[in-house]
Amino acid sequence: MLGGAAITGLAPKSGRADPIGGVMGSAADPDGGFRVGLLGGDLAVFDASSVPVRLHALSPRADGLEAVAVGRRPSDVAFVLDGRGATIRSTFRASVGRRFSGHGAYAPRGADFLSAEIDAATGEGFVVVRDVAGGYAAKGEFRSAGVGPHELIPVGGMVAVANGAKEPKSEPGIAALGHTKARSNLALLDAATGQVAQVAAVEDDLATLSLRHLVAAPDGGVIVGAQDTAKGAHDAPLVARLDGDRLRWIDPGYEASARFGGYVGQLAIDVSGRYLAASGPIGGVVGVFDLASDSLLGLVAAPDCCAVAADGTTGGFIAATGLGEVIRIASHEGGAAAVERRATRLRWDNHLTPLA
Repeated sequence: MLGGAAITGLAPKSGRADPIGGVMGSAADPDGGFRVGLLGGDLAVFDASSVPVRLHALSPRADGLEAVAVGRRPSDVAFVLDGRGATIRSTFRASVGRRFSGHGAYAPRGADFLSAEIDAATGEGFVVVRDVAGGYAAKGEFRSAGVGPHELIPVGGMVAVANGAKEPKSEPGIAALGHTKARSNLALLDAATGQVAQVAAVEDDLATLSLRHLVAAPDGGVIVGAQDTAKGAHDAPLVARLDGDRLRWIDPGYEASARFGGYVGQLAIDVSGRYLAASGPIGGVVGVFDLASDSLLGLVAAPDCCAVAADGTTGGFIAATGLGEVIRIASHEGGAAAVERRATRLRWDNHLTPLA
């Protein structure tokens, strides 16, 4: 997601220390170094920390005082940052014999951090519970109910996990588990006990889809984005709601599905809970869906764009690309469009998240 040369544009504004209403994400600078990127509500770029490895997702704590950045998966290192990503406070490693998936999340009260981890030998997934006050040391764990977990998010008293079934990339785990094909699934697990509450597996006719990214809806529902591992034409729907023990796909039709290139990179829901943005970095689009009707409102051109986040307004989103462009997207029941585009000095990577 960092393809192409950076567009030289606005320099970071170190004089303004507080990117109010903004987002943070993984990025690269013009010299090729990896760093945390900050965007203010006005799309201005702010100084943040440089890091020694490529990052994947960042997770701010709800009180805004701390955040965790996980190394690009598969990795075994994560960085504890201050709440604005300006300094590295400490690091922690994946459990012995494991690799991070690139994602983690704070438990609702912020006392624990949940890391998605993959057994390097088998591919089996684990949710590791880490004590924030204790330096993010592991204090418990439970199985993710699948192979290759990618993103996890807290939902009420549950943890939702997208088990992508494709990690490690060489898939030794699938062979070790005795399966010819590991089935991707979305699992709901009890956050306290790890007990499996629901598992919704990808259906046989969509078996090439790997479930990867998640977002929680205001009504307590869970929406998942998929990536198609098949070669050739990609025209399957890639966004689904969890509906009991099944996935209910939001199908925009053959042509629109094909525009995503078989790959949804990140999901975001606006502040109203009605509008959903889904990035398609392979297809170079951001699609906006109306969740009231489960219909596609529009596709916004965004080459090499994986990172997208809600901007705090009804129907509003910020998208950032590997070419250095940031885009403000507006949407309502009549459609969706880019309403502002700006070049920045950073090349934006996989994910954005609103600042706490």
